[in-house]
Amino acid sequence: MRQKMKIVTMHQPNYLPWIGLFSKISLADCLLIYDDAQYEKNCVINRNKIRTDKGSEYLTIPVGRCPTETRISDVNLPQNQEWKQHHWRRIHDNYVKTPFFNDYAGFFEDLYREDLHCLCDLNEKILSYLLWCFKINVEVIKTSRLNLGSCLQKTDLMIAYLKRADADVYLSGPSGKSYLEIEKFPENNIALRFFKFQHPVYRQRYIGFEPNMSAIDLLFNMGPQSGEVIRSSASMEDCEYGRSVALVR
Repeated sequence: MRQKMKIVTMHQPNYLPWIGLFSKISLADCLLIYDDAQYEKNCVINRNKIRTDKGSEYLTIPVGRCPTETRISDVNLPQNQEWKQHHWRRIHDNYVKTPFFNDYAGFFEDLYREDLHCLCDLNEKILSYLLWCFKINVEVIKTSRLNLGSCLQKTDLMIAYLKRADADVYLSGPSGKSYLEIEKFPENNIALRFFKFQHPVYRQRYIGFEPNMSAIDLLFNMGPQSGEVIRSSASMEDCEYGRSVALVR
């Protein structure tokens, strides 16, 4: 009989994800990669920010026009691969002088040489590597492999995914307060918690701190300490009582 409450969170597969995503995942036992969600161009699925001497800069994968209702898992990378050279060059030039760049750069240099065809594959490779770097050990399940179809909508679909993952607790992002049908979670024996994020301030290469960067900014600057920085920024809020819930590991 299982005694520990299984905490499950869900997120779309983002490109070079920001720190907050890893902070949320660090509180969970299982991550559902929501790769059969509808693709939205020019959001964090195909772009994210790095730190530069001018503040920040978006690195955007120039994904072509996709038909309406295209799933993220079905989005292809551009055939013209010049963007890979540009992204690696911008990462290299802005981070080569950070303390831990040489410890992690090899993965990204090799990644931008790979002949990948699917945006989701690229994003998942980056996610998996960063989870490993930050020592965040979670079960990872792609929702596209759960074969739930498209007959369910919004909260009902989410609960169906959570049941497949054997969730006792769903850890939602704070925006879930505005769109989730909260009453359906206790009806399905799933507790609901909301993620709270306190953005950490850490050493960056350039003067002045810029928040909301890709997590590679933290990694290259803080190296092995990055995981602890991430975990220290995370907490959960109880849905019913609105109080902070201490994480027990």
